[in-house]
Amino acid sequence: MKKKHLLIAAALLVGVGFYSCKKQLNPTKDAVTESQAAGSPAYLKSIVLGTYTQLQGITGNTNMLLTSEETTDALIVPQRVGGDWSDGGEWSTLWLHTYQPGHANVSSSWDNCYNAIGQINITIGLLQGLPESPTSTYSIAELRALRAYYYYLLVKNFGQVPLLKSSTDDASTIPSSKAVDVYNFVVAELKATAPALSDKTPAQDPSQYGRLNRWGAYFLLAKAYLNQNVITGSTDNAGFTLCSSLCDSIMTAGYSLTPNFLDNFSSNNTGSPENIFVIPYDHIYAQGLQIQMMTFHYNQAAKYNWGSTGGPWNGFCANADYYGKFNNADTRKKGWQVGQQYDADGVTPLKTRGSDGSLPLDFEPTISTLTNAHEFEGVRQQKWQITPGYQSMDADYALFRYSDVLLMKAECVLRISNDVTGALGYIAPVRQRAGLANFNAGTFNADSLLAERGREFVWEGWRREDLIRFGHFADKKQFKPVDADKHSQLFPVPTEAIQKNPHLSQNPGYIQ
Repeated sequence: MKKKHLLIAAALLVGVGFYSCKKQLNPTKDAVTESQAAGSPAYLKSIVLGTYTQLQGITGNTNMLLTSEETTDALIVPQRVGGDWSDGGEWSTLWLHTYQPGHANVSSSWDNCYNAIGQINITIGLLQGLPESPTSTYSIAELRALRAYYYYLLVKNFGQVPLLKSSTDDASTIPSSKAVDVYNFVVAELKATAPALSDKTPAQDPSQYGRLNRWGAYFLLAKAYLNQNVITGSTDNAGFTLCSSLCDSIMTAGYSLTPNFLDNFSSNNTGSPENIFVIPYDHIYAQGLQIQMMTFHYNQAAKYNWGSTGGPWNGFCANADYYGKFNNADTRKKGWQVGQQYDADGVTPLKTRGSDGSLPLDFEPTISTLTNAHEFEGVRQQKWQITPGYQSMDADYALFRYSDVLLMKAECVLRISNDVTGALGYIAPVRQRAGLANFNAGTFNADSLLAERGREFVWEGWRREDLIRFGHFADKKQFKPVDADKHSQLFPVPTEAIQKNPHLSQNPGYIQ
């Protein structure tokens, strides 16, 4: 059980360990003294790994990664015939970029990050209270890098946010920090901690699986540099140059592309040489990855033995424009579910529910309306391998993949020197793995690369920042006109957050 012993057991140990260490109820049986804790790598590891379990909530349909995707051209949630998925316009406003400070998903995304930051700060404080040891020093560095990940999510999506650096900070009084200051904090933390982390890949050291090692920290730092101009307002190539150098370093670490694209998302993807940083999931011990329940149709429950789960719920899908980016020869297209769907026997055609006329369940790319779509409209995503009979999947969710390193490097080469030939050299392995010829140098441009990123990283949490960085987030798309201004590139600071802390500042363009 790869996930059970790695993260779940650690989460259980951390609670018992902290309680015993602080209370010392029975020194002979129950207590772990400070000196014993500081001298026990296994104990300190359990403390650190316990904080990683917060990541399991980040892929929820109302949390940061998918909420950001729901504002892009990649993921649409139309209201269905009969009113399913209307929810007061919660989903349509994300697609239309008309979200406001009271939006539930925006608030949930904010809370998801700050809850994790709060736990990390508490854990760092506890570790700092123990006698210093090489293991405790390492653990603190690892936690600081993990905290930097959450602050990166916050600054790129919200801009100005409060910087809570210690468990002693009063979250009700800390004012918003400017986006450039949060960005500089993220960069400084990663530059300081990455060299202290392990340079071993999970293949070289299995204990690094599901954790931020040096290369994961460098990957995140490269992402920050790649988006430096967007976040800070700078306009030069300094960030791209630094990103390019970090990509060069990661390329020497020992990661490589998985020959079969879909193997990165299989139930047994632990051995993927491509996945740099993952969230371990398990359908029993580490639940939470439930994307298939959000996207598949209600009447597919019997096919996958989901009868007792109350789902799936026929929500998330892609429209014709996004699905049309995939060439028929592209092996990544196998990650979509399209066409007539059948029961478990593979013969009996499935239909929509009676409320939608018992029509053939023939998934088609075209979505006719945002407010009254048929249940069969929109293609469904299935690249994460299904675990029949359970809402949660066994596939581990890859946050950082090596293919992204190659495409980041290509983008930097293109932006710094407009070296099309050089950029295509880094793109070639990704295209080849997808069964496609490389781009023609004469017609390749930045939009070609953006489209390639859209095919490679479907629903992996990068599309929003990609569209913003390439200048296409505000574009017209189905049902949505061109944005009147760019204020929606930042989410509003949630109403609930400002109610709890009146010292927070609201982003421009939103009415509190």
